[in-house]
Amino acid sequence: MNDLIKDIYDTYIRSLVNMNFDVYREKEFDLIHNTMIKDEYSNFISNVAASNEKEFENIINIASKKFEEMNRKLVIYVTPNMKELYNNRDKYFPKEKYQLLSEEVWQVFTDFNNLDKIKTNCDMNVDLIETFDYDKFGKILVENYQTGDNDDPYGNLDDGYKKGYKYNQKDKETKGDFYFIKADGQVVGTTESIYNDHILGIFSFSIKSNYRKKGIGKVALIKQLEKCREKNIEVAFLQTEKGFYPAKMYNKMGFKDIANVYYYTKIV
Repeated sequence: MNDLIKDIYDTYIRSLVNMNFDVYREKEFDLIHNTMIKDEYSNFISNVAASNEKEFENIINIASKKFEEMNRKLVIYVTPNMKELYNNRDKYFPKEKYQLLSEEVWQVFTDFNNLDKIKTNCDMNVDLIETFDYDKFGKILVENYQTGDNDDPYGNLDDGYKKGYKYNQKDKETKGDFYFIKADGQVVGTTESIYNDHILGIFSFSIKSNYRKKGIGKVALIKQLEKCREKNIEVAFLQTEKGFYPAKMYNKMGFKDIANVYYYTKIV
């Protein structure tokens, strides 16, 4: 399981290189920065190599200066790879010094032998149409998330995604495919596959609010998992906000929770 979590993290970070993020993989931590997007999902440090509080504070001081230069607030993305910090979050991230910005759940799907048995209530013709129009992709993604509905996990997604969503395959080990989700010929959503030879991540999954609860999202995910199976990839993964309806839907389809991850920012 630890190896799988490391693979998920590494695949995710490599994919950001291809999305024109600035990714600096240093000895003490990884630093991820986006010049167009300001939120915590696009500007953070992770993979922090600290074994005690003193080492952690030294790293935070170094990273804070770098983020000040980039006009960003320091965010620490805490994953199970960072065992010392992850297992002792109360010690390293006390509430009087750090704010928990969000909590995600990582989920994996491996039951490809039973993929055809997943049932849906969708009576519409759903297709995945590959696209290279990243500007349109980003705009639809943000519009689908910013509905004002409290059930949407990313309702305040940074507007920078509309103009900062680009793809350029710089990392040759990780590829990306982008799709518009069509229902009866109408573009109603987006989804993205990032993958290497053995693992595939599903990102940027969105459905227009007036097309939800019709089974479209489930059919689209099944089709994406079918493409995963066609590539002979044995593991698919998702990252989504804990407690929101998408995570529950993925569970019903057969995705299994394997870890929670946390975004913290320093407040003093």
